[in-house]
Parts: sequence; C-alpha cells; structure tokens
Amino acid sequence: MSTNKVEVKYRCMHSSCCANCREGSIALNEDYLKDLAASSEKEFFKSPKGFCRLGFSQTFKIVAMKEAEEFDSQDLDFANPEEHPITLLMAEHKVILAKMEKVEDQLRIRDIDALWTACTELENDLILHSGIKEEEVLFPALQNLVTFGDALVSIIKEDHREVLSLLHNFRTALEDGEISDSIIISMIVSLRSHIRKENLEFFEIIGKCIDESHRVSILEGMKKAQENYVPIEAGDRQKIAEERKAAKAKRHFIDESINAFREVNSGTGCCH
Repeated sequence: MSTNKVEVKYRCMHSSCCANCREGSIALNEDYLKDLAASSEKEFFKSPKGFCRLGFSQTFKIVAMKEAEEFDSQDLDFANPEEHPITLLMAEHKVILAKMEKVEDQLRIRDIDALWTACTELENDLILHSGIKEEEVLFPALQNLVTFGDALVSIIKEDHREVLSLLHNFRTALEDGEISDSIIISMIVSLRSHIRKENLEFFEIIGKCIDESHRVSILEGMKKAQENYVPIEAGDRQKIAEERKAAKAKRHFIDESINAFREVNSGTGCCH
C-alpha cells in the first residue's frame, strides 16, 4: 500500500456549492484517493466521510494536485512553535504510543497484573489528552474557525469513544483474570489509526487556523486541565473484582426480594 500523500485542491460539484465556487484543499493518501475516485472520470472523486458540509458524500472535482509535504508542528507560523497547542498534543501522542507499546509487551508475556497497571496508565493519558484537552478545551475554541470543523470534530470524537470503550472493556475483563486479545488488539489498531489521522490530517488543518489569541487561551486551558486532573488509581485488581461481584450479588438479592414481595401481594388488591 502506498504511503505517499497528495494535496488536492478541489471544487464541490453540488449545486449549492458551485454557485459560490466552493473550493478547498485536502491531503490524502494516494491509494485512498484512488478508492474515492470515480471509475470512469479520474478528475472527480467522492468526498471523504464528514467533509461535505451537507453531511453527505458529494462529488468533488480535482482543480489541482501536488505531492503533499508531511505536516510538522515545527512549521507552524509562530515565533515559538514549541509553545503551540498542536505541538503539545503531538508530543503527547508520542508518550501515548510509548505506553501502548508497554501494553503490547505485557500482552506478549501474559502478565495480567502488569497489564492491569499499564492499561490504567494508558487510560489516564487518553482521558486527559483526548477527553479533556481536545474535547473540552481545543474543540470549543475551533468553532467558526475551521471549514468543515463540526464534521471533523465529530469524526475525532467518534474515534475517542471507540478507543476508550475498548480499553475500558479490556480492563473490566482483566478484573476477572481474563486477557481478551480480540478487544485489546482492536483498541491498539484503532488508536494507532486515530493518532495517524490526527497527526497527518486533522492537526494540519486546524493548526493553520489558530491565531495568537487562540493559541494563548487554548494553552492556558490545557495547563489548567493538566493541573486539575485526578488520575484513576489502578488499585488491587482482585479486590475490585470481588467488590464488583459482591455488589452485583446484593443487587440480585434485592431484586429477588422485591419480586417475591410483589408475588405475595399480587392478589391483595395492592396497586404496588
């Protein structure tokens, strides 16, 4: 599979867009562009999921195309790009990937307690990075700044939900002493794909739209989020599992007692 990226300048062919000469540009993998291309007319392709402002896949016409340069946060047009929120988030991606590799190492040797601790660390990083710094700080600041912003943010949020849900389900299985390979492998694949999507496409688009005032306010919001975040404690895996089972048994006993009471009083005329 080709890893070459091309930058495509396009015009949307939908009637409501053409009246205003609606144009834009997008960086795509060459193979992905071929998948989107019309079968007979190479100058047309279908818009990727979420890019059409109407919410549907529309026909885009290629106006110009050139080889795309890989986005580097150091190329941001600021005096100190290392003090830019996009640079910060990309650096955190490296930390997250390193912790995910740690999870993979523990998965290979089947060390369930080490997996329990490593997955808790990874979940903390993802909650703070994705759920708070991106969704609660960065995304609200992007409103009315980025073309297709709402659609792009929706796609990224969907990725966040999928990754965190898979990781949570895997940790729940670990409580019972089960290593669910299918769940954790799906999480790893989804997380790597998501980080690649953000680094190579999403951050490139939004990085160009953040001016100095937004840069300062977003960084301040991320700093406060970092200071106020209370990490999840891994705790004793077996004790947590026992407490969960005890709580489940208690709920079951209460439910059974209520049902028995209802049966005894079903013929008394009591409406309860």
